[in-house]
Amino acid sequence: MFENGLFIFRRDLRIQDNIGLNLAMEQCKKVYPIFIFTPEQVTDKNKFKSDNSVQFMIESLDDLRENIKKQGGHLNCYYGENNTIIKNLIKKWNIEAVFFNWDITPYAKKRDSSIEKLCKSLKVEYVTAQDYYLYEPGSIKSGSDEPYTKFTPYYNKVLPTKVLKPVNLRKYKFANEKDGNIELVDAYLKFTEPNPDILVNGGREYGEKIINNLSAFKNYGKTRNNLDQHTTLLSAYLKFGNVSVRETYDKMVSKLGKRSDLLRQLIWREFYAQLLFSNPQVLGNPLKPKYDKINWVSNTSNLNAWKKGLTGFPIVDAGMRELNSTGYMHNRSRLITASFLIKTLLIDWEDGEKYYATQLTDYDPASNNGNWQWVASSGADAQPYFRIFNPWSQSEKHDKDAEYIKKWVPELESVPAKDIHKWDEVYEKYSDIKYPKPIVNYEEQRKKALAMYKKVV
Repeated sequence: MFENGLFIFRRDLRIQDNIGLNLAMEQCKKVYPIFIFTPEQVTDKNKFKSDNSVQFMIESLDDLRENIKKQGGHLNCYYGENNTIIKNLIKKWNIEAVFFNWDITPYAKKRDSSIEKLCKSLKVEYVTAQDYYLYEPGSIKSGSDEPYTKFTPYYNKVLPTKVLKPVNLRKYKFANEKDGNIELVDAYLKFTEPNPDILVNGGREYGEKIINNLSAFKNYGKTRNNLDQHTTLLSAYLKFGNVSVRETYDKMVSKLGKRSDLLRQLIWREFYAQLLFSNPQVLGNPLKPKYDKINWVSNTSNLNAWKKGLTGFPIVDAGMRELNSTGYMHNRSRLITASFLIKTLLIDWEDGEKYYATQLTDYDPASNNGNWQWVASSGADAQPYFRIFNPWSQSEKHDKDAEYIKKWVPELESVPAKDIHKWDEVYEKYSDIKYPKPIVNYEEQRKKALAMYKKVV
């Protein structure tokens, strides 16, 4: 039993069913909870930084602080370099063991390795846990002892695998010392541009409401592509650990069954995590090296039109404007807008991946990268290169009455849905409407995309 332990919160912003925190509570008489804002993550040094994501995180930290306070403790927050802060606290509080949940990105692996070396140099115990996923990344392998790169075999392998039950402690032994070098209100103003239109707010209560109401999504498989249907909005709460993945799994199984369409989506999250863990090079490179030879088009004007939702393709522009306004985008819209950038504008998928990262509240490197590479046909179990989403037919199929489009592209509010779905043919009839004509011809671009891909496959 250690006298004093240090627990570092990261993207596990809850005290319930937190494996690393539970270990600290079991092994220490007193646990000092902290959170560290690092320059490489929350400042402009991070080229993938999302203000929406940081806003959600700080709201979640505020909620976490209140929950720790109810348990008689105090969450101290710091801004600075990880090892410098940890080293100072080890000395200040006579820390005997450092606890945290480990993560899978190359940045996280490097950070955690550095903390391990620091602890060893100071003769302090170093205890980590796997908390973020149902199955430890790297542990699920095929019969040939290789990581899976096909989803269905992976899904069939993990589905019967036992998942840990959520564990909530009755008593928490948090320290109440007040230290820290930054208040959350100051972090909020310093590290993010507050978005009053953000769709989801951080905090455990919101995440709990979602998982307790999952029975409302029993028809998810039939409705998930309809743009007028709400999705769960659960992703950000899993990303920042407001609710644990085990709690989520438990609720999904009990309310929807083990083979539900929604649970299958949760397993996709696991699949992309193990893919990144086993293939860290996918951050910045196609998983299938041959796709690195594609000669992408460099067109800043078209890229900016895509980012701003001014392409003249209403379904694409609606999705991008939803993203820019709320920090969120319907999953079907994510696929349509991504396919449009890659296979209609012929622009490198990495440009799209980076832009999504800077806007999404639920930005997750593994899932974001995995999904972009799926659309680009360069990733694991990806769609074939010749599958190219037609934005006109996608529009008519998934937003028949153009309700979604008219919500986010109000310029078209007076235009009949049938004309919106063929805007490329009728835009000249609406010269009084300040909405652009299509910036490219879809059919011509489709032919170019096929030719571009055929050169490398």
